[in-house]
Amino acid sequence: MDWIVIVDDDFDNLTRVSSILAKEGMKTTTLSSGIRLIDYLEGMTPLPDLILMDVIMPEKSGLETLSEIRNRYGESFNVPVIFLTGDEDLSTEMKGLNLGAADFVRKPFYPETLILRIRKTIELSRLQRTLAKEVDNKTKENTRLTLHVVQTLAKAIDAKDTYTNGHSDRVANYSREIAKRLGYSEKEQDEMYMIGLLHDVGKIGVPDQIINKTDRLTDEEFEEIKKHPTTGHKILKTIKEMPQLAYGARWHHERIDGRGYPDGLKGNEIPEEARIIAVADAYDAMTSNRSYRKVMPQATVREEIIKGKGKQFDENIADIMIDMIDSDTEYTMREITKEENISAKYSAEETVNRIDVNPELPIQLSEIEMIDTNLGLFLCGDIEDYLEALSIFNDSIETKSNKIEEALAARDIETYTTLVHSLKSSSRTIGAVDISNLAKALEKAGKDKDIETIISETPKLLAMYRDLGNPLSSIIN
Repeated sequence: MDWIVIVDDDFDNLTRVSSILAKEGMKTTTLSSGIRLIDYLEGMTPLPDLILMDVIMPEKSGLETLSEIRNRYGESFNVPVIFLTGDEDLSTEMKGLNLGAADFVRKPFYPETLILRIRKTIELSRLQRTLAKEVDNKTKENTRLTLHVVQTLAKAIDAKDTYTNGHSDRVANYSREIAKRLGYSEKEQDEMYMIGLLHDVGKIGVPDQIINKTDRLTDEEFEEIKKHPTTGHKILKTIKEMPQLAYGARWHHERIDGRGYPDGLKGNEIPEEARIIAVADAYDAMTSNRSYRKVMPQATVREEIIKGKGKQFDENIADIMIDMIDSDTEYTMREITKEENISAKYSAEETVNRIDVNPELPIQLSEIEMIDTNLGLFLCGDIEDYLEALSIFNDSIETKSNKIEEALAARDIETYTTLVHSLKSSSRTIGAVDISNLAKALEKAGKDKDIETIISETPKLLAMYRDLGNPLSSIIN
């Protein structure tokens, strides 16, 4: 059943439009202002199929309402909006379309025309969402495949060097942690991980006898070693979808003071991805076994990172590595034995698991008594959509709770009723049946102007609502 939210300050218009849509088998929710629509959408899951909104309303016009919604939710707000207007001004229509409105229907309108436009708009919106989801799933599948290929290639690179077993994976993990502490998104952290895995891909072109030589390298041999960044860049630059791979390979041996190779870049001329790899690579070199020495003591490694600040290393990134060292009280960030690797091997799979196209439901959810996960999964359709609904619901708990309290304190029963109605719907969607049932009872009390019931039962509703936020936050976040 299509669900339409109708927003109009004119009660007669609300009633008429709602009646027209109901006769066509559509579910309707009526709101009297743009402000109430904004309150209603807070934490709402699932969102309605379409919003039908008047342009000219007191307090906040339809255009201002849509603008605020866009600013608040950005691209994640994909509900089509059709404006109802008696305004013949073309500039109004242009402003609405620029804000992302799907259509304009002029008053007075023919019911048949209104229904046709609504259905066509909903049909197009659903098609777009379906296509977007398919594209997203295919992208995840391709990324997963790419990552497996990258990991296999990284192992092949490491296999050339007898003394750097697991080097690429360790550099990748250190780089991802640095990126995380720099504030990178999860997607950017995953990209940083892949950049780290392939930073030494150019060593494929270096003869094995030079890579594995235990004696001091001659000047000519060292020049051969120094070619691996440019070789790696040539290999990876054809991957146009992720140019950062080539950046990491080419410039991870550059230095902040300009004395690195192959191009002698300095300071911020060096891409940040390469500056991250430079620190991670140097750290792993010092914390790995070599033919001429064992793993260096942690205190010595820390001192060397400090010495390199502003010379070899970006100061900010070096400071992050120092913090990582200081947090590693057991000195586990180093080359480990095969026995130790059994317990550590899963770290290399974190990126794969995060982009898995078949997400799993956290087992802890089934332990929350207030949530019926089976109902939530049924109503949301799949695990991914259910987890997204839980996240949206959880993020809005404090804001919506405060708004309900404010509306009750001001005896603004219309706003109060709108808010508990929204809570009723979204809590049922995630399987929080008790909260939904109590919100439904308080919605009825609001419509009946039953102040006594509202005052006595609202604290219980908000306590349940907020109590659910504690376990949800620990699982979802």
